[in-house]
This record gives sequence, structure tokens and C-alpha cells, in this order.
Amino acid sequence: MKIITESEMNFGKFDETDLFHIENSKIYKALGSGIKTVEFVLKYDENSIVFLEAKKSCPNAANRNESKEKEQKFEEYYSSITEKFIASLQIYLAAILDKFQNSEEVGDRLRTVNSMKDIQLKFILVVKNAEDITWLAGPLAELKARLLQIRKIWGVEIAVLNEELAGEYKLTC
Repeated sequence: MKIITESEMNFGKFDETDLFHIENSKIYKALGSGIKTVEFVLKYDENSIVFLEAKKSCPNAANRNESKEKEQKFEEYYSSITEKFIASLQIYLAAILDKFQNSEEVGDRLRTVNSMKDIQLKFILVVKNAEDITWLAGPLAELKARLLQIRKIWGVEIAVLNEELAGEYKLTC
């Protein structure tokens, strides 16, 4: 069983056969700089695979236009997260399709997916210091808009959780 600590939160305990700790993987490191990934990929249950990104905080859309600096930070934040989700999906798919020399770091239950049509892919952003549950709707709407293409092609669900909600879904310990 593995616990992953990220952004002052503990994720897990996960069975390693269900896990691809992509951020620490040799596959990712061998790809070199210029590619960003989420923290990990998890076979959450029989029918879903989660791509999880953790952050301590999140810019507020309500005040993004207050200054050029806030607008730039807002744009950088969401561009980076969008890039991480898309690159992580591609790395995972490349790994299970034997594109890399060695994909043993991808947990067995993630590697042996027989049919993607039966699998729900989920991109989850966990924001440790999110104010309250209703506030999470803003970041959720932003990510849904930015990830529209990938959502249409792969049927990806998007979720934005705070630490408490992540605990309810048994993602944090």
C-alpha cells in the first residue's frame, strides 16, 4: 500500500497494482523537460481511472481581471493544469500500448485494461485550501471549458474537490 504526499496532503493508501505514480516514474523522467504531468494515475474502481492533480491553492476567477499580474497568474495556473491532464493521459495510453521500453511502473490493473469503452476517465483537481464547496464551481467551469476537446473525444469527467471532499471519495488518508 502506498501513500503519496503532495501539496501538504496525503493521498492513499493505494494498492500499487492500481497506481501509476507518473510524476516520479522513470518513463516520465526519460521524456525530459518540457512535459508536465499530474501527480498520479489511479485505477479507482472497476470502471474508472483517475488522473489526479493536487494544489495548495487556486486563483479566484472573480478577481482575475483586477490586474495584469492576476490575469497572467490565472492563465498560467489553468494552462499548466490543462497541459498536465492531457500529457498524463497521453503518457498513460502510450505506456499501456507498449510505446515505451518498460512500463512495469504502471500498476498491473492499470496496464491490463481490456476495453476503454467501459472505463470512465476522470481528471480530478484537489485544492487543499479551497474556501467551500460552492466556490469549487468556478475552477470546475474553467477546466471544463479548457478541456472541452478531450472531454468530447474521451468522455472525460472533470471534478474539482477540496481536501475534505477528496477524503470522502477515499483519495486522501
